[in-house]
Amino acid sequence: MAKSNPYFPCEFVEQDADYSVICSHFHYFDDHFGNKEVGGYTVERLAKKLVREHAIKGVKFDSEAGMFCAYSDKKGPLKQLCLQLRKITGGEQKNLARRKQSEPSIPLDQAEQLLIKGFVISMDEKAQRQFLKHVPCPALTPQQQELLQFIRKGTDAEIIRAARKINSEARTLVRKWDHYLSHPETTKLFLDCCDANKDNAPVYQELIWALVFICDRHLPDLRAKPYFVSCLEHKKQQVRCLGIWGLSNLGVLNRAMLKPLLEDNSAKVRESAKSHLGSPKKSRRAFPSWMFDPKNVRQSQSK
Repeated sequence: MAKSNPYFPCEFVEQDADYSVICSHFHYFDDHFGNKEVGGYTVERLAKKLVREHAIKGVKFDSEAGMFCAYSDKKGPLKQLCLQLRKITGGEQKNLARRKQSEPSIPLDQAEQLLIKGFVISMDEKAQRQFLKHVPCPALTPQQQELLQFIRKGTDAEIIRAARKINSEARTLVRKWDHYLSHPETTKLFLDCCDANKDNAPVYQELIWALVFICDRHLPDLRAKPYFVSCLEHKKQQVRCLGIWGLSNLGVLNRAMLKPLLEDNSAKVRESAKSHLGSPKKSRRAFPSWMFDPKNVRQSQSK
């Protein structure tokens, strides 16, 4: 049985001069904040309120958009603060039990190699089937379930609102095994919605916006490539820019794609094409350090 974390929903960090608690799993707070967008600063405002209400002394804050952070020269005040945050989230067991239901049935290294081979550096269908068989989509909070339901079959207004909310969430976090934006099923859901709304410019643009940041921060899924390529010829200048950014995030943007856009009618598109032409990403195999284990990338390439 896993040892309980006395600092839940945060993680404890011991440093040379002080102690810190950090949290980037903002979905723990969904029941409390409802439809409000949650990030590091949102949780910090809540924490400051709790510090005042419960007279917790000696706690300071250093949060960012993607991470809540509180620190102190003593452990006690941080434990007091985390106890109050724990009450608001509903407790460790409630949240971790939900996560356990969606754990991969194969070792994470093997799962990551299948993910990379099936969706990222190539689209190997066998690897895709094996990954989806053994790695279920992570557990969803009620709010996440509602957003994805809107993407599946919402009204135009509901799809736009859900896509914007998911876009904001994608910008805030980076790839994690236990997050739904890092799973191919979520990407596929967006692509299906794009297919259903390819002639609905307002909806399509918001879906592509979200896909750009899902590919950038969570999963550079090659299945999105033809959608970004088609954006390069879209009538709206913003969508053409999104196509450039999306292809860059996948690491497949090349000079042949950019050349026609250097003479685009829109100055914004021309400038975007020019900036990417100067330094296009060398390869889709060059990933941020937090996205994939380099060893698993090499293993996936060699098989």
